[in-house]
Amino acid sequence: MHGLMGSSSNWATISKVLANTDRKVPLARKYPSRKIPVIIRLDARNHGNSPHSEDMSYEAMSYDVLKVMDNMKIEKACLMGHSMGGKAFMTTALLHPERVSSLIVVDVSPTLSPGAKYFPSYLQCMLKISSQLPEMEGVPLTKARNMVVEALEEVEEHLGVRQFLAANLIQVDGKLKWRVNLDAIINNYQDLASFPKFDTKYEGPTLFVGGEKSEYISPSTTPDIMNLFPNAFIVHIPRAGHWVHSDNPFEFLECVIGFLNAEAEGQLYKNVPS
Repeated sequence: MHGLMGSSSNWATISKVLANTDRKVPLARKYPSRKIPVIIRLDARNHGNSPHSEDMSYEAMSYDVLKVMDNMKIEKACLMGHSMGGKAFMTTALLHPERVSSLIVVDVSPTLSPGAKYFPSYLQCMLKISSQLPEMEGVPLTKARNMVVEALEEVEEHLGVRQFLAANLIQVDGKLKWRVNLDAIINNYQDLASFPKFDTKYEGPTLFVGGEKSEYISPSTTPDIMNLFPNAFIVHIPRAGHWVHSDNPFEFLECVIGFLNAEAEGQLYKNVPS
């Protein structure tokens, strides 16, 4: 699962590589006719092509995950999520550990996220742009997105971040609109930036993959991680920021595949990328 304001397309390249990688599969002997591995990319509620809802709690997102698994008759799965998706999957593992074979959390901790300092300004700017969308009716989508990228410069100087946010602008029947449920995200943002309180632990194999240049997984968050996920292994990928899997996909994949292979053999993951 992707992060806040993203979509399943953010995982398109990585999922194709994982699906075509010759790696060890723990269920292969038990289910020799099953095509393995199966990679499922999810759009979180209020994102991508998923339905909109006023409820954006991590508990609700966890329910969505289990519903997909039930519909596809998946008893157990390895869950890998980035940022908000990581928090949704941590919640799933803590609430329903019996459904999670292993957990991979990408650049986020079970704490208040550093994005809480600046993300609200993005949302308010996008809300301001919403009021201008009727005046842009008839403008080609590419041009409209470029206009949004320019407008977002007042709150974010990094072009890549602005383009990422602007990708949520879509055109339906000639009218411009946000693909995400902006109102629900704004109304639930404080809960999304933080993490629910839990008395339970997830003791299955767990990998936390942070970016070397990111603050999302830091020494200050390690106690919170280990308290809830006592078997967690924490790795930081060099030359990567918050979007670890985009910034350094090769070493990210090396790390993830090493973890999955170790899990398949019932071993502890120890292959730290150099």
